Amino acid sequence: MNSRNILCVLLFILCITGCKTISVSTINIESDSYYSNIKTLAVMRFDDEAVRGNEVRGVFVKAIKNPDAGGTLADMMTNEFLRWGKFSVLSRSTIKDRVSVCGAKESELVKLRDYAAVRRILNVDAVVIGKIYKFGLMNMPVYERGHVSFTAECIDTKSGRILWSIEANESASYNDEIELASKVIKEMVEKLKKEAE
Repeated sequence: MNSRNILCVLLFILCITGCKTISVSTINIESDSYYSNIKTLAVMRFDDEAVRGNEVRGVFVKAIKNPDAGGTLADMMTNEFLRWGKFSVLSRSTIKDRVSVCGAKESELVKLRDYAAVRRILNVDAVVIGKIYKFGLMNMPVYERGHVSFTAECIDTKSGRILWSIEANESASYNDEIELASKVIKEMVEKLKKEAE
């Protein structure tokens, strides 16, 4: 098969599947009174180990990875909660400062799920932790597709109980991972607002 035929086959496949948007996102609220005892909230940096260094490079396909996927998602979620105004939300810089003063590492607190330590260090009622599975852009000469896949949980730091969780898997042509993640997080916060009314 010559290179022209290969290119035609690739274009045909793209035409069939390229415009399709994959969207599988769920939000589970574990407690109907999840917001009643929560006054302060912190969003920790998402665990992004699964997406670090996973670059795909080839003649036709290149994967562009976000260098700070965990920080980007944490910033987005923090900003959406700040806009809502329901809780007192720690800024990301405040979290970093408080964690470093104690000689701890944010990534370790997230991995260990040490909620008592999070409560002691950050002085918050609830914490959001998350894990990223995909976060990037697949780029080809005539086409690009964004992918974002992550989970997040809001946990009561006193009891260790999960208050709500989200599972997102979004993929769309000509949308980058930032746009997709922003859409998912906005929808999640909107649903939480409705539940809180």
